[in-house]
Amino acid sequence: MPISEKYFRLSNDSVKVLHKQIQENIIELVDQNILQSGDRLPSERQLSDYYNVNRMTVRQAIRDVVSQGILHKKQGAGTFVSERQTVQTITPAVVGFSQRTRDAGLVPSSRLLHCDTIVPDPIIAHRLQIALGERVYVIKRLRLTNDEPLMIETSYLSQRLFGGLLDTDLEHESLYHILLRDHHIRVVEAEHSLEPTLPTSFEAHHLQIETTLPAMLVRVMAYAHDRVPIEFSKSVVRGDRCRYFFRVHTSIPIMS
Repeated sequence: MPISEKYFRLSNDSVKVLHKQIQENIIELVDQNILQSGDRLPSERQLSDYYNVNRMTVRQAIRDVVSQGILHKKQGAGTFVSERQTVQTITPAVVGFSQRTRDAGLVPSSRLLHCDTIVPDPIIAHRLQIALGERVYVIKRLRLTNDEPLMIETSYLSQRLFGGLLDTDLEHESLYHILLRDHHIRVVEAEHSLEPTLPTSFEAHHLQIETTLPAMLVRVMAYAHDRVPIEFSKSVVRGDRCRYFFRVHTSIPIMS
């Protein structure tokens, strides 16, 4: 069954070049299993209509995703989603930015850059498992350690589930603490994906870096008990001020 064109959309708040926006959109569709292994992408002509861009822009975006092994081309048949690569799942304790920063011996702080209620695009609605047209909160914060900008975090949460959230002190309180205190919901599980990126001019300005400095794009899907989706967030993290450390444990003996 062909995938609906409603999923092929450019970001409303992005200033990235068009082919990069298309590339990220396609990768998100694969990441969310909206596009699954073996599925054929719409033709370049169809995609150019969906995104309202020229075919050369679509062709460049597809070429970039193919180069990452996420898509592959079949001569005379089209472009298809590749078999999903094996991903090692890391399950550290679920804690928010403030607690992680304090655990590292640093002082966390935040500046609220923007907050609003919006009708999200279909991919975000799919992630949060809400109906199309249902409104969500979007909260964009600059996160700092020892008063130095570290990352820009954009969070999406259901307005229906968390009424009144924008009336709380999002600049000085932990979001997860607010959810627990006011809504009796605890985040118990989170999925993280990381990929390199370059900051936009807006992000570079607030992070006090050059747009040519590599950064890390971190997507987080947070869940309550029974895998009820709570928050989806995208963070752009300074590459020169952050590193990620994972400890993996297995009960199965490793054979050398």
